[in-house]
Amino acid sequence: MRIFMLVIAISLPLAASAAALGSAEDPVVSALTGEMTRTLASWKGQDDAPYYLGYRVTDTHRIAISARYGAIGEDTDTRSRELDVSARVGTPALDSTHRLRGEYTFDSDDHSPMMLSFDAPALALRPGIWRATNDEVRAAEEGILRVRANRQVKVAETDPSPDFSVEPPQTSMGERAELTIDVGLWKPLLVELSRQLDRDEHIERSLVTLDAVAETRTFVTSEGTQIREGRTWYRIALEAAATATDGMDLDLYRWKDVSSATSLPSAEALRDWADGLVQRVLELREAPAGDPYTGPVLLHGAAAGVFVHEVMGHRLEGQRQKDEREGQTFRDKVGQLILPDFVDVVDDPTLPSYSGFDLNGHYAFDDEGQPAARATLVDHGVLRGFLMDRSPIRGFEHSNGHGRAQEGREPVARMANTILETHKPTPYASLRKQLIDEVKRQGRPYGLVVEELAGGFTDTGRQEPNAFDILADTVWRVYADGRPDQLVRGVDLVGTPLVALSHVIATGDDPAVFNGFCGAESGMVPNAAVSPSLLISQLELQKKEKSQERPPLLPKPATGRTASVKP
Repeated sequence: MRIFMLVIAISLPLAASAAALGSAEDPVVSALTGEMTRTLASWKGQDDAPYYLGYRVTDTHRIAISARYGAIGEDTDTRSRELDVSARVGTPALDSTHRLRGEYTFDSDDHSPMMLSFDAPALALRPGIWRATNDEVRAAEEGILRVRANRQVKVAETDPSPDFSVEPPQTSMGERAELTIDVGLWKPLLVELSRQLDRDEHIERSLVTLDAVAETRTFVTSEGTQIREGRTWYRIALEAAATATDGMDLDLYRWKDVSSATSLPSAEALRDWADGLVQRVLELREAPAGDPYTGPVLLHGAAAGVFVHEVMGHRLEGQRQKDEREGQTFRDKVGQLILPDFVDVVDDPTLPSYSGFDLNGHYAFDDEGQPAARATLVDHGVLRGFLMDRSPIRGFEHSNGHGRAQEGREPVARMANTILETHKPTPYASLRKQLIDEVKRQGRPYGLVVEELAGGFTDTGRQEPNAFDILADTVWRVYADGRPDQLVRGVDLVGTPLVALSHVIATGDDPAVFNGFCGAESGMVPNAAVSPSLLISQLELQKKEKSQERPPLLPKPATGRTASVKP
């Protein structure tokens, strides 16, 4: 899918002054601005000269440690520096990034980022920058020819908005990110936890991982923008898996993402995690498989956040509203009620935390150099706006700081910290009672409570069903006649967005955070979904795909556990 990294042309004197500003301290900025200025000067006065150049350098320090079966597995400490170049040819109204209609190219803007030396002076960096710039300018020159030809032979576009929004340049040179973690203290704990996960004979696979990442992004453009921003991210994760007698693979994953190593869970808490994770896997192994279902569903805590992300979030990304291949579910619904009038939805990357939990989607500037901003999407149930990068759409001409991408991709509008808030909070016990009342009203034997989700995915285009699939891990049947709740396995939440949203009837008072990474056209980006519990009067579940393989026939070797099988 073609993506829109949008910036304006500037005069050469401004670019030269940017070079002077950057060269005083940072060799990366000095090399980027020097090569940018030289490139623009060499093209001055020529037809189809690039009117914009943008450079994004990502410096990454990553530590990854894993343990399984009572021993350390992965143990790496790596550094990398990757350069992404964006060149635009044409004019802001129509340039080389314009969507080619009649062609399906989901990843048309992919390229391999240029690997640069992590510790090198400015002069040594410039040859790599030159090669990457040359490749991107050449591609942009070819691209504008295709764009002009495509426009000549296609019908008029529904939304003729420009390809590029005019935004003021930004300057912010923050500190570089640094990791602060004592891996020597963590390794023995990871080994201990891996033994703890492996103790039961029915646990076939288990893993404990610790990831620590310090990422510094430097962004320089021909507008005069110069930004450096650092981010640290730490994740501790436990995984355990077993196989049910019918062949279903039961794989549970528990994790916590934080911005500081001091916020990672304590050893005692992690030991409790391990016990609880194994217990839940064993319970699921004995639980009955769920059936296809439609009826009342209560999404508890973080499960509700994933629902909001998949059902709404991607469909509110701005560039989709003018892409003729997209379903454009909400494009013409601005000002209309799409949720109950007691519900607000915002996306706010400026928030580092919410309800005491660090948020993965926090940043100060997006990957187009624009300041992060709170985007109001839904206000009292009424759709008010979209997540915007620098690709204007009808009625929304400017970025709200949501242009995001991983290395090797061009930014598009993406979610950051998507938050559903309520003006009508209801205690969880009351939500359960409302669930049972709704079950009785509909004449059904039971409703469902979804506690844990592994994630989800959604299709937003016109070439496939415009539907979502949310991957449930822990689901309970709540019976109308008062029988105890029953754990079931092997069902996922499915449906279409407008129908699902129209059946939200109540919200909890228990906002919970789901931190993770989201994949779309511009790659994997960190984000968070926040929501209180949601009661939905009508939602559909389908059976999960499952293996036809039997559980293991041979007993598991004794590693970190006491052997329970006699020779």
